[in-house]
Amino acid sequence: MKVGLANLFSFRPHVEHLEFLAQLLEAEGHEVVFLTCDAALDSCYIRELRGRSSLRECAQCMIGGVRSYRSQGITSIRRDPPAVDLARFEPLALSSSATLTRTESESEWEEPTVRQIRERLSLPIAQVYESARTWIIDEGIEGVICFNGRMDLPRAVTFACEELGVPYITHERTWFGDGVQLIPNGNCLSLAALGELVREFDDKPLTSAQAAYAGKLIGERFLQRNSLEWRLYNKNPVPAPWPLNSSGKRVLVLPSSKNEFAGHDEWRTPWVDNTQALDDFFEVFNIDVGQVVLRCHPNWAENIGSVTGNRSLKLYAQWAAERGVYCIPSEEKASTYDLIQQADIVVLNGGSSSVEAGACGKQVVCLGPSTYQEAGFVHVFRSREELLSSCRALDLDPEMVRRKTLRFLYVRSHRFPQFVPYVKAVETTKYQYFKGASAEVLINMFKEGRIRADDPEVAESESSEDEVIRALENADWGRLADYPVPARLGVPIKINRRLGFRWVDGLRAKFQRGDRAG
Repeated sequence: MKVGLANLFSFRPHVEHLEFLAQLLEAEGHEVVFLTCDAALDSCYIRELRGRSSLRECAQCMIGGVRSYRSQGITSIRRDPPAVDLARFEPLALSSSATLTRTESESEWEEPTVRQIRERLSLPIAQVYESARTWIIDEGIEGVICFNGRMDLPRAVTFACEELGVPYITHERTWFGDGVQLIPNGNCLSLAALGELVREFDDKPLTSAQAAYAGKLIGERFLQRNSLEWRLYNKNPVPAPWPLNSSGKRVLVLPSSKNEFAGHDEWRTPWVDNTQALDDFFEVFNIDVGQVVLRCHPNWAENIGSVTGNRSLKLYAQWAAERGVYCIPSEEKASTYDLIQQADIVVLNGGSSSVEAGACGKQVVCLGPSTYQEAGFVHVFRSREELLSSCRALDLDPEMVRRKTLRFLYVRSHRFPQFVPYVKAVETTKYQYFKGASAEVLINMFKEGRIRADDPEVAESESSEDEVIRALENADWGRLADYPVPARLGVPIKINRRLGFRWVDGLRAKFQRGDRAG
């Protein structure tokens, strides 16, 4: 099979992961070719984010890109503007424009600053689309592996694949570090293939070792020892007693940013923003605002590139003030984990704190689509109609909630990611690789358009999970976090840059990673 590989942004560790996949394919007789930018474009997501000159940003991107691993089989994006209708490509820039301005409501999408970014990105997207289309046809490519697939330029590549009927796989770093996230015919946020996998294993018990590993992930999150995740929030928190004395169940609202999901059909809801969803939820379930604590996301007090999170913070702070909801601002150090453990109901709109709430046996509510919408530990409502048609009772069994939270976490750490035993995170952007991985995983994904579980093993009964369930009930986070993962002996392999470029990683390690770099 002839496979094209494209990574138009040189974020760490994604180019290295792409090279690992390329070497797997070559080792089993498949042909690989590459597409890269080579500073052909006047703008892109990264340049918009960081506001740097092309001299600096493009040079840095090229040095860290595929040419630092390969010298042959590489095609560059064409520099000449294509004769096409740019309006056709503007929707492909919606997600990037929303993220670059950190919008929180669909009502902001047509604001001048947001529209201007889409307009600036339309031409580069068209150039990449036309170049990718020509590359696929001229090279006779039968499948494409592309980084991310959400942002402007990668989306142009996958759009070309869709127009030509060529299967593609997007790759990303995994949630917990090990393995590589691979999604067939969808971007890095796509829910379809993941949802199938979650449904498949939702009712299947974990072995004692699998349960202990999932429990370790939970314990590390509560103790903030989850150092291999891409971002850590609410660092060095202070104790947070429940701030209200009102009667009734305690309701904790933990909203997360929605800008990355702009324009993605799988994440679309009838609500303009999550505050509308909260209003509907409170009305339908007769929740008094005196029961509610809003904990604004700590990320809204941080810059991404040069962009602040003020839009999100302002939206929720204003909503809370108008309704009399107790609000904890983003910049406060109050421990979100303390609040979760004291709440009865935890309300989210897709954020990962669902796993902490589920681990505590809480009633977890998600207003809108999420990666865990097919997992049985969450009440999912994607519209007012779904709220109205529900039984209006939040009464999932706490033990069942904990079990299914464990199973979901194991899907996310060991079934959904691929090559977990062979791609091991040492640090956030530093990896070790081991022999034994097979390119057949990629070939099957191209052919079948689905994800096979990287670890399909299951237990015969729930009793194998019981020890971890008891530790969760006792909030014994230290015991869970200290589970010693058995060492797996393997034959290491090196994924090296070309001889003249091996200094690159040492230098880049001194700078902030990815979209945190300003």
